[in-house]
Amino acid sequence: MRTLIPRPGFLGAALALGLSLAVAQRAHADAPVVDPPPSVKMTCERIAQPGRVRCEVEARVAAGTVIRWGDVEIVTVPAFVTPLRGRIGPREATTREDDAWKWALALAARERGAGDVQARVRLVTCVAAKCASRQIAVTGRVQVGD
Repeated sequence: MRTLIPRPGFLGAALALGLSLAVAQRAHADAPVVDPPPSVKMTCERIAQPGRVRCEVEARVAAGTVIRWGDVEIVTVPAFVTPLRGRIGPREATTREDDAWKWALALAARERGAGDVQARVRLVTCVAAKCASRQIAVTGRVQVGD
């Protein structure tokens, strides 16, 4: 009967391989989850005369991703428009589903004109137990009059 005694070089190589696999698995577990960026859009109603303009901002995430928190900050508006609020928070979201949130915002148009409203959507999105904060710029067109 032959007894197999591992050679010192073999034992060291096996131990090193085992350690490197353990380190690689741990590094993979701590790696950030890479999921597609959210889809964000802003639409504003077109009005004929100066007055209140209603806009809607919608954020959607890929399947398997969940929105845990979000808000909208108005960044810039055309000179003829005044935002009624500068920030629309998570409690003011008109829709709060796992994969889609919507916010309504209002602007006061003082005169006729056309221009872009720029906003920033801030989200916390999660895949399983891994969460990430995101900021996405979004632009909507305001048209008052012809």
